[in-house]
Amino acid sequence: MRRLGIALAVAVLVAPLAGCGRFPMGDGLWMQDGEAGAQLSYADVYQGRFYPGTGDDTREIVCWGDSMTQGVGADAGADALVLLADGELYDTSHQSYPQVLSQLTGLDTYNFGVAGATSEEIAVMQGALPWTALDIADAADGDPDVGDAAITVSRLDPEVAEAGEEHTGDILVLEIGSNGGWGDDYQVLIDQYRAMIERSGCEDYLILGDTDDPGTSVGDTSQEPFTEGYAPRETAWEAALSEAFGERFINVRVFLIKHGLDISGLAPTEEDVADARLGCISKQLRSDWTHLNARGYFAKAVAIYRRGVRLGCWSAGEGSIDVAVPHGHHQQAEGQR
Repeated sequence: MRRLGIALAVAVLVAPLAGCGRFPMGDGLWMQDGEAGAQLSYADVYQGRFYPGTGDDTREIVCWGDSMTQGVGADAGADALVLLADGELYDTSHQSYPQVLSQLTGLDTYNFGVAGATSEEIAVMQGALPWTALDIADAADGDPDVGDAAITVSRLDPEVAEAGEEHTGDILVLEIGSNGGWGDDYQVLIDQYRAMIERSGCEDYLILGDTDDPGTSVGDTSQEPFTEGYAPRETAWEAALSEAFGERFINVRVFLIKHGLDISGLAPTEEDVADARLGCISKQLRSDWTHLNARGYFAKAVAIYRRGVRLGCWSAGEGSIDVAVPHGHHQQAEGQR
């Protein structure tokens, strides 16, 4: 259980792995027992991709995505503390949503998020699409004869792909498309999702919606900002995924507008209320214009956990932490019902 205090969090994560003789050191990197500097720092634990569960259920949750899955922006400090249902403070610092999800469900969870990866690249790494060789931008560094238009940056990570091959999961959580890779064609993206689901063989799966403010998405350039007084529940992208996947789709953007601040123990500001009317997530839950902060990722994990309970993916109360039922700030969620 990761309550207030860093030392306990490190011990909980490292202890189940110590018997293997190696410790996680980041994206596919491992450190053997006895190597120099074998005392893991807190950052090292954060960067690990495996989060051991605390219950008796041996099933695995596997999460594929980009930086929003990897956990970019999960900050530290007093602003990362939230209050649990039992009244204890919980430190969300440096935690991605898969890491929090493992503690909510009690299930072993793997984080296969790769920052900057397109939907196509994520599907390739997962094995749903054929592996393709892409040019690396670094190869063109210092070459004045190579224009930007000729450079293709590859985010394919062979080590993540290898780990994903070993852990296809029993429950699949997917969030792809925020970096493009589907040509503004919702059907292409839906087909990529379906290919990944088929590849995994998982009957239980969840699809997560993009959390960018309407009109700011890099992945969906057809979006336009919502106007004052007209904040529909779904963007066209969200509507397409909702129609394709039904209850398996979670509109995370709307959930965070309705419940994110309440879950995080924050009060909505006047700016939050105005942003909500435009379909925008509170800046109190963001680290920058697109990524969430630690509290934002925590609330996102709660959204996934509760939908999974409803659909029977896992049982309630089996994890090491619990959160109070959010009541929602209705004035903040105006126009988002």
